[in-house]
Amino acid sequence: MEEITIHEFDFALINEFFTELERQGPGSSEETIRALGFIGNLSNKTKIADLGCGTGAQTMVLAQNTKATITALDLYAS
Repeated sequence: MEEITIHEFDFALINEFFTELERQGPGSSEETIRALGFIGNLSNKTKIADLGCGTGAQTMVLAQNTKATITALDLYAS
């Protein structure tokens, strides 16, 4: 059997698998809030880029727990 490297893997297959999930990445809302605790206060002048945001579950947690401006981008529309 021929080995498949990460460079040859079908990215569409990964997208299809995760597309119906509410949260498309590791972690939880609680872990996102905990991570924010390491940063300190974020003002309304702070900008956050959520790259690879998936369905936006983490983005929503960020929006609910900071005053920052958030830009969320993903490769696929969910």
